[in-house]
Amino acid sequence: MEGYFLIQVLLLSSFGLLTNCCLLSENGACAMQKTFYGGRLALVGGGDQGSPPPWADQRVFVFQMPTSFFKGGRHPSKFRHRGIGRIWMPEEAPCGGEISQHVCPPETTDEAFCLDSSLPCYQTPPSYDQSEPLECSDVTSTGLTVTWPAWDETVDHGHGPIVEYRIQIKGPGEEKFTEIPKGRQLSHQFTGLRENVNYKFRISVIRDHPFGEGTPSNKQTCMTSGAPLFANPTPLEFEDVTSSGVTVTWSAWDPILDTGTGPVTSYMILYREEGQRQWKRKETDSLYVRLTDLTEDTEYEVAIRLKTNQAEYAEKSTIQIVTTILAEPPSFADPEPLEFRDITSSSVTVSWPDWDPSVDLGTGPVNSYKIYYRQEGERRWKTEETSETSVVLTELTDSTAYEVAISLQDRNGDYTDKNVPQIVTTACEDLVITDLEFTSLSRRPGYASATVMWSVEGVTDSCSVLAQSLSFQLLDVLECDGLPTTEDATPRVVDVEDGVARTKTVRSLKANSQYNLILRLNTQTRTYEKSMSIQTATSSPTGEPTSLMPVTANNGDLVFHWSGPECSQRNGPITSYYYTVTKFRLKKVKNPFPVIAEHVAGNKIRVRKRDERLSPNVQYVFTVRATTGMGSDDLESPPAGHQFIFES
Repeated sequence: MEGYFLIQVLLLSSFGLLTNCCLLSENGACAMQKTFYGGRLALVGGGDQGSPPPWADQRVFVFQMPTSFFKGGRHPSKFRHRGIGRIWMPEEAPCGGEISQHVCPPETTDEAFCLDSSLPCYQTPPSYDQSEPLECSDVTSTGLTVTWPAWDETVDHGHGPIVEYRIQIKGPGEEKFTEIPKGRQLSHQFTGLRENVNYKFRISVIRDHPFGEGTPSNKQTCMTSGAPLFANPTPLEFEDVTSSGVTVTWSAWDPILDTGTGPVTSYMILYREEGQRQWKRKETDSLYVRLTDLTEDTEYEVAIRLKTNQAEYAEKSTIQIVTTILAEPPSFADPEPLEFRDITSSSVTVSWPDWDPSVDLGTGPVNSYKIYYRQEGERRWKTEETSETSVVLTELTDSTAYEVAISLQDRNGDYTDKNVPQIVTTACEDLVITDLEFTSLSRRPGYASATVMWSVEGVTDSCSVLAQSLSFQLLDVLECDGLPTTEDATPRVVDVEDGVARTKTVRSLKANSQYNLILRLNTQTRTYEKSMSIQTATSSPTGEPTSLMPVTANNGDLVFHWSGPECSQRNGPITSYYYTVTKFRLKKVKNPFPVIAEHVAGNKIRVRKRDERLSPNVQYVFTVRATTGMGSDDLESPPAGHQFIFES
């Protein structure tokens, strides 16, 4: 039996395609009989009765059953053939692709037969090496995507090439998998699934072969997501809780932090009194809602539901409890809401703000107000009712303190208790400021003082002056183009410590400037004012002229030009300029005799070359100073000078 090996086979009833084959008889004749193609091989006494193990390269062959196999066999086929035979397979026989006829060896008996080795080999169907090759992604409440890797003959089991993948799915309660051919695609998107359900998936690999379908992969499970829900078990917050309402707020649903699948298009707030069965609802696409018409001092259950783009609301969140407050009468949060103005000796205007539920206390609405007033020390109140926010109290006594309080009308039409009274005092009957006067003096260049005097009539014990002050606001620095932009025009306030004094001297004001003077007298009830415009005095000398420059005329004359003194050095209005032309001397001579000396109204003068008082080739000095009309004192002002010579 050299060159051959012996295997035993079990002929199963699942054989397929019929064909013809030649069986060699003892005399060498070939008899054509029905044969079987594609039977499964199983190792007798060795392995299971299914397909060969993945590593086996078994032959698919055609054979004819010997006559002796028809007698007394134990395994009938669907062709009524019975028996177990022995197959002699040439060890050197090619595996398909070639036609070769092998003659059975002489030892072959009637129970043996020979093979046509031109038939193909049995190769293992393809399957994945990975135990779980599937991956799930894009999971929503109604669908998901399953992907798988391309079958790789270098790492996976069986033999290719691959012509198709078939993904299989089975839902809860289903007995069989549903198979979906995908060709050579490596993914499939499942839709129309049920939310929050586990689905089982597996994949099968197909090649072009009679035994081309491989064993399906292991089952893998993926769960569809649920409806969108807040991951925070208490997502609601309550603000502005009153006796009849509450503002409910929440954060936007976030797919990164929360559960389920979005997007969320709107929200529904459910609320009810604790113990009630029926819910009230409010829908919104905002992140807050105001619940109104609630019962005071009552617990409410509140929950939220999320709406998806499928126009369905998810389950409500965990119920949270909020309690409305006990309704309190409305009152002003400001303990002193009243203001007093237009105070006279017999009347006062009382005003207050609108009651505001967002800043004040208690529960509204408030439609009316009641003002209480009485002289300080009395027991009986007078009242005034109004729906406005002000009232004028009249027929009051001058120089008298009054207690004034306010109460608010609540939603039941009742007036609340009045607030803590505030004090207002009526004005004095005939207090008048008279004879407001001033004098000004300038002893230092650039500075001046002002002495203010005034008189007051109508002062009594109940209407005395408690404090006095003077306010000086700089309006204009005269002869200097108005108030410089760098000058601080903030009023200077000087207090008069003695309430009886009626005169005050204020120093260090700007010289030659206009001020707005205001006298203020404070009494127990009000402030009295009187104002007037004043001008401070000036002093000498003033500053020197600036930018002195001679210009030569066509005939040789010199025209001297100059500008006025700087504003910071000017102490009064410039009435004229005094110029001199005198001979230049190295040594100073007291009161040198001027060749020319004269006042001019403008800011230029022509010195003529042909002036008989001027000699040619002699050095002269031209000087000019500003004068303010103060006589000989002006000539003490500093001059500006320039030397010149008229050549012959």
